[in-house]
Amino acid sequence: MDCDHDEECQESEDDSLQDKCASAADPVGVESDFCGSKPGPKDEEGNRVITVIDRSGIHEIGVSWCSCPDAPKHDMQLMAAGLFPATFRNPKTAFTFQVLGDFHLDNLECKTTPSQFFSRLRRLTNDEFPNTVPVR
Repeated sequence: MDCDHDEECQESEDDSLQDKCASAADPVGVESDFCGSKPGPKDEEGNRVITVIDRSGIHEIGVSWCSCPDAPKHDMQLMAAGLFPATFRNPKTAFTFQVLGDFHLDNLECKTTPSQFFSRLRRLTNDEFPNTVPVR
């Protein structure tokens, strides 16, 4: 999800988030829920890490957001990459469209609950210690 634009993209995600938070503060000085959330962990390159749920398991992946002036919002950048965000504000978790299709089919044909499906994905990720798989 790297940006294809020129030097306009030098503005970091943290700077743009701080600008949004400064403008979102109400007259009393309390920031909105969007700005009150803690920033997620970063990978070794300084990119924010999000949890991606795929049919192969649960993965933590560093994402480099495009922050150009005309760049789509983060949720739309995820959608363009084939990922459905768990939330549209400040997404930290995303699902591949393939895993959503798998769940839909399992739910219709086998009556699999979301909890059972997620337990299956945790076992796929780490069969010996499924409780160590990150959950957000």
